Amino acid sequence: MNTTRFEYMLALERLGSITKAAEEFFISPSAISQCLKMEEKQWECQLFEQKNRKMVPTQEGLIYLKGARKIVEIREHTLKQLNISFQNRHDIRLAVSPMLFQEIFEKIQPALKTAFSNTGIELLRTDEKTAYAYLLNDLADFALLASPRQNHALLTEEVLGRDRLLLIVPKAYLRHQIIAKPKIEDCRTVPFILTKSGSTSRNIENRILAKHQISQIRIYETDDYLMSRQFLEDGKGAAFLPTSMIPENADKHFFVISPKLIGHFPFLFVWPSDKADNSECKKIAQTIRAAWKKTSFSRLH
Repeated sequence: MNTTRFEYMLALERLGSITKAAEEFFISPSAISQCLKMEEKQWECQLFEQKNRKMVPTQEGLIYLKGARKIVEIREHTLKQLNISFQNRHDIRLAVSPMLFQEIFEKIQPALKTAFSNTGIELLRTDEKTAYAYLLNDLADFALLASPRQNHALLTEEVLGRDRLLLIVPKAYLRHQIIAKPKIEDCRTVPFILTKSGSTSRNIENRILAKHQISQIRIYETDDYLMSRQFLEDGKGAAFLPTSMIPENADKHFFVISPKLIGHFPFLFVWPSDKADNSECKKIAQTIRAAWKKTSFSRLH
């Protein structure tokens, strides 16, 4: 039973804002608005109205929401009672951050195929915001992410390890400066390769730059750290990279600078909280945890 539309409307009631409801599910406000229109069309009545800049349910809306709440509760209760098998429903769908994808493909996917030989394994390479949206909208079952915690009420987040950001600067950009151990402040004239605006990784990068009072810089934007490393190796500028992605023999061609503000971020294992008691979910999670220990990321602290 898909109860997503009811969960959207219950969030709209609780938060009183289409924008805030959309943020909770990591979807666009237009998606919430469209869902509201469809529900009102289906039930042939107005469910919400705007009062004092807040979306509030109408009398008909209160009746609808009472029923919606019961449907969501029945679904959650039924899932727990039936302990529905993932294998009988669909493939195991695992959303993965780009920087983790190769090792997940090489280490974790084979482990899942061995443990669940009759079930397909689908890896979804995506950024952390989209991964959370997938989990909340039943488009993914689990996620392995290189991302700060979101502390979402409907999701369980388990920290599997940690990494940190370092600034990697091609030595050629500082060749006119006699600096044995340059600081970030010495890189004001160097182009910076940063992840896309609005991403959690970019927020960390911006905080580091602000801490070092770096502004008015030339910027290249990338989708993820894999692209940032490629831009770095192409000589386009300096890049923030996790320690796990620093090029081999980096000291020969790059300065590796540790920022004042430590840009730590965890490796997260995330899944919907309502699946936590499902025995099949527990088996899959145990397999993923065991396989994770064989990745290079598990050795980072």
